[in-house]
Amino acid sequence: MSSLFEKIEVTDLRPIREIVFERLRKAIIDGDLEPGDRLVETYIAENMGVSRTPVREAFRQLEIEGLAENIPRKGTIVRGISKEDIMEIYQIREVLEGLAFRLACSNISEAQIAKLKEKICKMDQYMDDENIAQYWVVHGEFHDIILHLTGNKRLIEQMKQIYQYLSKLREATLVMNKRRHQAMKEHKDLIEAFEKKDEKLAEKIGREHTINAKKFIEKEVHLF
Repeated sequence: MSSLFEKIEVTDLRPIREIVFERLRKAIIDGDLEPGDRLVETYIAENMGVSRTPVREAFRQLEIEGLAENIPRKGTIVRGISKEDIMEIYQIREVLEGLAFRLACSNISEAQIAKLKEKICKMDQYMDDENIAQYWVVHGEFHDIILHLTGNKRLIEQMKQIYQYLSKLREATLVMNKRRHQAMKEHKDLIEAFEKKDEKLAEKIGREHTINAKKFIEKEVHLF
């Protein structure tokens, strides 16, 4: 477990509490820290080379997000992400992704549409080659382009956090051909909406994209 808490690089200029929190959150989401694991403040502080204060602040933020809980006489314990948590996150994602696609549609240029089409072509090729790792990389780039086209920094941060929470499930679904093909059709439909400058259609596709992913997980992915 010590490898999870390596010393923080002096070149990383973000607030210490933010770095500690993001490392812990990622470890919980990725499953490196499992439900029931105890988070020891002094151990983490010593290994990361920081004082106990930012670690304590990171613990509080984990508790706020429901990823950990403080139990009397036991300390801070990893809670993890439940099925109910995932379903709630998908409900939020449905609304925000629809909004993101609508805003992107209002801002997108022909050159940016061409760039998205290039990503679609690469995803098609990697899907044919069964190169899931590269498919996933380009898939992330595709969504990053759309997010930044919204021009809404708070929405971008919220969506990035949601994508992080759902990363394991998204990877699991995209490994499956059935969902991958469906997702690709949804991506191509979105490009058509962008070309038509149809903001309402783009928002509808965004919401349906999330609804379909959620339904697929409920039916096909048994992770809980």
